[in-house]
Amino acid sequence: MGSGAWRDSVEASRGGRRGAVWREVAGWIEARPVLVRWLLAGPGAILAGLATMAAMPLWVPAGSAGVNDVALPIILTPLLWAAPFFYAVLARDLVRAVVVLSAAIVVQATAVLISLA
Repeated sequence: MGSGAWRDSVEASRGGRRGAVWREVAGWIEARPVLVRWLLAGPGAILAGLATMAAMPLWVPAGSAGVNDVALPIILTPLLWAAPFFYAVLARDLVRAVVVLSAAIVVQATAVLISLA
């Protein structure tokens, strides 16, 4: 499914005002590709990497010494940053990249906040 077909299916599933707002946001993103890629690859990738690093102790087993859940996120931080960075730079569909990285940040940050509550 091409990026246009995916976007059309998303727009068709959303009706009324929501669809109009979605089209307006998607149009804004597509009108400023350099700015959006810069924001995604810079602060967006850093936020996604740090949010994932902060959430990793929730889903990584502690190991026999009890430190794997803390040590692995710290060691893997460059990889956790590089994955969203390269995705933001190389993604063909910029709107989808914004949605995916935003969802990743929100889900990981929510997991951390729920565990702290």
